[in-house]
Amino acid sequence: MKKAVFIIFSLLLSTSANHAQTWEFVGLDSMVITNLHVSGDSIWAGTAHRVGNLDKSGLYRSIDGGKNWVQLDSVLGIGEIAGFYIDEERTMNIYIVKGENAYIPSGIFYKTTDGGENWQEVQSIVASNSVGWFGISTFNKNDIYFIAVGYTNILYRTTDAGENWKLIGSFPADSHGNSVAIALDLLHDSTLYAGVSTSIIGEFFYKSTNRGESWFFVSTPPTVPNEIYTDYFIPDRIYLFTFPPYISNNGGINWLRADSGLAANTGFISFYQDNITTRLLYNLRNDGLYNSKRDYIFWEMIEGTESLPIYFGPTGFTKDKNMKNIFIEPVTRELFLGTAKGIYKTGIITHTEDEIKNPTLNFLLKQNFPNPFNPSTKISYQIPERSFITIKVYSILGKEVRTLVEVEQPAGIYEVEFDAPNLPSGIYFYQLKAGSSVETKKMILLR
Repeated sequence: MKKAVFIIFSLLLSTSANHAQTWEFVGLDSMVITNLHVSGDSIWAGTAHRVGNLDKSGLYRSIDGGKNWVQLDSVLGIGEIAGFYIDEERTMNIYIVKGENAYIPSGIFYKTTDGGENWQEVQSIVASNSVGWFGISTFNKNDIYFIAVGYTNILYRTTDAGENWKLIGSFPADSHGNSVAIALDLLHDSTLYAGVSTSIIGEFFYKSTNRGESWFFVSTPPTVPNEIYTDYFIPDRIYLFTFPPYISNNGGINWLRADSGLAANTGFISFYQDNITTRLLYNLRNDGLYNSKRDYIFWEMIEGTESLPIYFGPTGFTKDKNMKNIFIEPVTRELFLGTAKGIYKTGIITHTEDEIKNPTLNFLLKQNFPNPFNPSTKISYQIPERSFITIKVYSILGKEVRTLVEVEQPAGIYEVEFDAPNLPSGIYFYQLKAGSSVETKKMILLR
């Protein structure tokens, strides 16, 4: 086992102080780490091959903080992990995409409900296709989406944890096919975004407000949409990662470059949002790990990470897409980083700025605008302290129509869109709940 490696660096989490940190080697030194999940002393790591080490790739778990490791997917044969999901409430429930060989960034979609003792394939409806990406709804864990990779990439959805699948997205393609990136909205259970790239006819950005049943064109993105993400706290915030990265603050209608602070021509590896401890954004690139606040995007390299074995190219690793190898454990407040040669961790300083009650903000639900509306309207609100937020829409008879927001948010000012293309004209009510505070307002849908 490789000895612990210590690298001193300064992690800047506020503009007022530098805090010295220490990186410590955790384990799996002979492997490329593609995915990470940590809960206390339990660590799950998805690994990929390095040249000459294909037989070591797979899903590993340690229950003693990295001292000892057991491979959980060995019964599935040789193959690297293209993606995984660990159910935080039931850690015996795991989904993985297991690569079929060393050089294709896709594989077969499996799940286990007993921690890896038994596995079953879950994409049998399209058994001839590999899975290139999958996402699980934060609102309902039975709602799962995956991209079937082929000449053209297609999106499927299940509402029963993989028992049955439905085709919900066929996107533009040309004679060279297409590539598709999907993001699930983290604040709206029915909203999805799709970035589509083709060799000849260009790039497209789409949105669905009914879980992929129908899509409408939003914009032509400024670059190839290899990976897209939504935000835990800011409605309509979209992240598009290539170089340079871009953000949108209105659901993909307009795009802004978001590369301030990044070294030129650095390759993107992975993106992580810490929505509990630091509430910062993390951007792993081949020259180091960067972080940024959400309100304004300015990336600052975490000093010392440029010395870690981050860069994946020389290892022979070919799959640099959809990696999730950054994780912050909220109880121990440790930042874990998967590299091209194992896992490292460091203690972090809690970023408390958003924990403090903002005395300039009141609990407030504003009148929607426009009102009357057809078919969409904006709802703005503000909260003075971190709270669990719900915004629901009701018919005039009191029947719940839609849940717009259901998430924990820090103090701030927010805006959410209510899109109602299939609802009849009439009076509706929308209600904001934040802790013990409740406010309701009326709006009119007029066609």
